[in-house]
Amino acid sequence: MKRMSTQIAPHLARLLPDSMEVAADNTLHIAEHAITELAERYGTPLYIFDRATITRACQRYRQAFQEQYHASPVHILYASKAYISPLIAQLVAEQGLGLDVVSGGELLVAKRVGFPMEAISFHGNNKSEAELRLALQLGVGRIVLDNWHELERLTRIAQESGQRPGVLLRVAPEVETDTHRYLQTGHASSKFGFPLGNGEAQAAIECIVREGILHLRGLHAHTGTMLREVRPYQEALERLLALAVQMYTSLHWWPEEISPGGGWAVDTPEGEAAPSVELLAQACQQAMERSLASIEASLPAPTLIVEPGRSIIARAGVAVYRVGARKVTPGGITYLFVDGGMADNIRPALYGAHYTALSVAAVSREAEESVCVSGRYCESGDMLIENVALPRMQEGELLLLPTSGAYCLPMASNYNLVPRPAVILVDKQQVQVMERRETYEDILARY
Repeated sequence: MKRMSTQIAPHLARLLPDSMEVAADNTLHIAEHAITELAERYGTPLYIFDRATITRACQRYRQAFQEQYHASPVHILYASKAYISPLIAQLVAEQGLGLDVVSGGELLVAKRVGFPMEAISFHGNNKSEAELRLALQLGVGRIVLDNWHELERLTRIAQESGQRPGVLLRVAPEVETDTHRYLQTGHASSKFGFPLGNGEAQAAIECIVREGILHLRGLHAHTGTMLREVRPYQEALERLLALAVQMYTSLHWWPEEISPGGGWAVDTPEGEAAPSVELLAQACQQAMERSLASIEASLPAPTLIVEPGRSIIARAGVAVYRVGARKVTPGGITYLFVDGGMADNIRPALYGAHYTALSVAAVSREAEESVCVSGRYCESGDMLIENVALPRMQEGELLLLPTSGAYCLPMASNYNLVPRPAVILVDKQQVQVMERRETYEDILARY
């Protein structure tokens, strides 16, 4: 049980993992492990994931859709691009979720732990021939077709192999979303999916059904990420079902599955709370009810597929950095340099993601200054947090960034040839290394 409510502001406490607590010595602990000791043992930068938070997030999705969604069967797939490792894939499988992968590498991580292949969807806008062949070899449940070139490529491979893989057609449903333009994926100009408005989606369905080489299981859309309203999900479902009705009229084809994607938001450092998962489930129920009400009664309601990623994993992960130098500029900015930065978390530089920070060893100490938390990399844009109020921190102290579990490590690099950080998974019983810290030998071995 958390002991932080009187020491950390509620809007900040909501950003932290379920097992995070403030110990009697005023230091942060996670799953009863002192973060200072974990940092000493595993080094910094260090990414720590809380098993209990991930488990409860999976359970929350399952329970919300069991209680609020009744229009059809439902499958919940964890979007592994948010963060995947063998231990995370295993944990997701234990919670009864499927997996959404976007590369051969993510698929092989799933294979490594014996993840049920039928419960996997393989996404991506430019899957290679080798990746498609691997997906067929492993028996992936559905390959999500993104464009004509991929459709033609998979059709050829299927003909050569004599297999009939299950596919979903990704549709660009022309649904606008209120999020950063880099996070919008469902508009007419998106790089993803067959456009709906110009007839390409209809033509692709007709091509697949008439050829009969691929098994068209259903339709997929994804409108964006960090979404805080249900409208995009409802509009996507309604447009996909309207498309399905149109194709049933002309082809007598009807989808077994339908998906509005994922992208549900999480709480932000500014205090903006994410809407509940129950609200999302209710919205999907309403959209399916409205659409199915006008459909021929003999047609079965398609299985709903939802694909949460960030809302499963973001709050479960924290990043821990060690403070290095300080710099006070004539321009009035105080820089607090840390031993990580844009190579392990490029999100602030890439699309303006916001973070906050806490002192690991002096949680309740009053803020004394506003600083810019800057990384160690040779870029002026290497700013993890442009302005945050903190106690005056000295060299060697530890800084913790909440909600670092999603999209930080998957986009990590070896910029400036700096080794990538260690990643651990913790619960009260044990600490497991998910990714060991890279070494200079690892980097030099590539040359």
